[in-house]
Amino acid sequence: MADDGAVPNFGLWYDFRQRPPLDDYARFYDECFEEIEESERLGFAGVWLSEHHFVDDGYLPSPLIVAAALAARTERITVGTNVLLLPMHHPLRVAEDAAVVDLVSGGRFVLGVGQGYVQHEFETLGFNRKYRPSLFEEGIEVIRRAFEKGRTGYEGKRWRFEDLPFEPRPQRPPPIYIGAYADPAIDRAARLADGFLASTGGGALADTYRRVRDALARHGRADEEVPFVASGVLYVHEDSERARADVAPAISYQRSRYAEWGTDREKPKPAPIQPEDLPWERYLVGNPDEVAEGLISLHKEAPYDHFCYWARLPGITHQQALRSMRLFASEVAPRVRGAAGT
Repeated sequence: MADDGAVPNFGLWYDFRQRPPLDDYARFYDECFEEIEESERLGFAGVWLSEHHFVDDGYLPSPLIVAAALAARTERITVGTNVLLLPMHHPLRVAEDAAVVDLVSGGRFVLGVGQGYVQHEFETLGFNRKYRPSLFEEGIEVIRRAFEKGRTGYEGKRWRFEDLPFEPRPQRPPPIYIGAYADPAIDRAARLADGFLASTGGGALADTYRRVRDALARHGRADEEVPFVASGVLYVHEDSERARADVAPAISYQRSRYAEWGTDREKPKPAPIQPEDLPWERYLVGNPDEVAEGLISLHKEAPYDHFCYWARLPGITHQQALRSMRLFASEVAPRVRGAAGT
């Protein structure tokens, strides 16, 4: 992780979802790819892909496929998952696909993983949700052995594999970053992760940063060994009222769906979050000065190495996304990096 004097860089976060009613998926993917290619020209450092399954808004179910496509269409930026839901996948297939993406990218891939939580995803894909911790930890062990030893042999509680060759392998194994929020998951990440993925959605990034630092110290690891990546909602417009008006329906839709997916079917569904009820202090939405000040303040509280944000919130148009990222690159990022470097 960064210390107080480190200079952060910035990236974009994509889930490739559209707010219903659905339009043309092929055109939508083309637009998102164009935005990502533009982000590389603008100086962004990374693009990150999220994963969910079996929902009506087209949320990206196949982040490693899209990662390979983006790796072939870019030259410099890091391409990563934030996050791939590891307990819902066969770990050797994840290792194979991740190795291929890393080879296609020339070593620019980061495999970011998390445990997942949505009941219907686990059930439909045939995995027992109560085994998430062991599926997750054993999955990382399987992937690391494949990357580092070139062998598949493994015997654990959840997975057992014959010892076969694993190829192709990159010369440098892709780093494995872990997303976590609860204390047991943070402790696991402190033991196992090459980097930490944190969300600002709960409004408590400083607390997460402190808990990660404490967990790293318990496991005898230095902060600088584990890059700290913060992820959240950000949107820039010259006019702050217009910025909020643009994204309020998108954010309320996004937060409502996450709350719905996180509620098991036997429990009552939460009421949809209304745009007028959004806690704007949790989001970096406004004019360039406001967004820059928000990022500077966040970096003082939780010195992130990298900050990525949802570039195409559900309902935001292609032109709105491009305008926001161009404004961010020209007026926000230099100011934040300058403040962090002083």
